Amino acid sequence: MGAGPALLRKLARGRERALKGGRQIGNMVFNPKYARSYWPEEQRKSKARVFVELMWWLMRYGEINNYYYVYGLDRKQVRRDDFLPYSVFRRIRNKRNLRTGGAPYNYVCVLRDKFLFAQLLTSLGISTPRAYALLDRDSVTWLGRDATEKLEGLTTASPTAIDGFCKRLDGIQGEGAFPLAISQGKLTVDGQALSVDGLRAMLGTSRYLLQERIQQHSQISALNASSVNTVRLITFCDQGKARLFSAAMRIGTAGKHVDNWAAGGLIVSIDPDKGALRGEGFFKPGYGGRTAIHPNSGIQFDGFRIPHFEEAVRLVTRLHEYLYGIHSVGWDVAITPAGPTIIEGNDDWEGGIPMVLEQNFRKRFLSMYSETSKRLLRTS
Repeated sequence: MGAGPALLRKLARGRERALKGGRQIGNMVFNPKYARSYWPEEQRKSKARVFVELMWWLMRYGEINNYYYVYGLDRKQVRRDDFLPYSVFRRIRNKRNLRTGGAPYNYVCVLRDKFLFAQLLTSLGISTPRAYALLDRDSVTWLGRDATEKLEGLTTASPTAIDGFCKRLDGIQGEGAFPLAISQGKLTVDGQALSVDGLRAMLGTSRYLLQERIQQHSQISALNASSVNTVRLITFCDQGKARLFSAAMRIGTAGKHVDNWAAGGLIVSIDPDKGALRGEGFFKPGYGGRTAIHPNSGIQFDGFRIPHFEEAVRLVTRLHEYLYGIHSVGWDVAITPAGPTIIEGNDDWEGGIPMVLEQNFRKRFLSMYSETSKRLLRTS
C-alpha cells in the first residue's frame, strides 16, 4: 500500500527537478549574461540545438552542464572527447581520495581544516603563512601562547601590529575571507575602522583562522595588486611518489581580495616546462569571456614568466609525499619575494579549470586511475 504514495512522491520530485533544470537551461540559452560564447568569431550552433544538447546532458548525467560555453561546446567544430561530466569526474576523484586501501578512514581532514593544515606545514618546516589565532564570535585563541580570551582581547592583548587575513576553517573558494589588521588596539578592514561588534558580525557562526597576510612577489602583484594571485598545481601521488599533473594560475580582478574563479577571477594555463603563462585567460560563466590581457592591469598573459615556479613544483611534490594517503591534491601556492609559500591543499580540487585549459585532460586524468575507477565512466 505504501509503495504507491512513495512512487508518486519520487515522480513529483523528478518532475520538479526537470522543471527547475529546464528553466535553468532556458536561462543558459536565452539570457545574454549566461548564453555568452567564448568564441564568438567561430561558427556557432543554433539556440535550438544548444537547448537540445543541454537537455540531453541533464537527462544523461543528471546535472546541468554549467561549463557548456566555456568548454566551447556551442561551436560547430569542438573537441568533444576532452570533457568529463562533472559528477563522473568527482566520483572518480573522490573514490581514491576518500579511501586509503580499503581502510575505514581517510586523510583529507588534514587538508580541509585550515588550522590543522597550517600546523602540519609549520611542524615540517614548509613555508606557509604564519597562524596567529583562532577566532569565533565570542573568543580569540592565541596560538603562540595557548591562551583563550574574549574576542575583545584582540584590541588589548596583541603586543605587536598584525597585518592579517581571516579565513573560515572549512571555507572553500574564498567564501567569507577578509583582511584584518590590528594596530594599537584598533581593528581595520581595508583601512576602514572596525569595532569588535562589527568583527563579530563578520565572523557569524563560523570559526576562523587569522593568518599573516602574504606579501606577494612584485612581478605577480603587477598582474593584479588587490588579491594574492595563486598558482594552482595539481599533483598525483602513487606508491609514495608524487608528480605534477597540471598547472594554472588564478588571478583576481576588479579590486577583489580573492583570486578565486568562482568570485570573478581569471584562470590561465601555465606551461610547466617554461614556467610561464600560455594562451588566454578565462572567466567563469556569468563573469565574462576570454581575454588575452588582464582587464585591469593590461598585462598580456601569454609568455608571462612565473618567478620561482620550479621551486614551487618541488615544494608541493615533496609535501604530497608526506600526505601519501591522498591520491590527488590541488595546491594553492603564493609566490613571495623569498619564494613559494603554500596557502592550502584541496582534495576536492576544481576539475573544470584544467578541462577548460587543457585539450587532453580527460585522457590524462583517466590514465591516473585503475580500471575499476574508469568503469564508473562507462556505467554512468
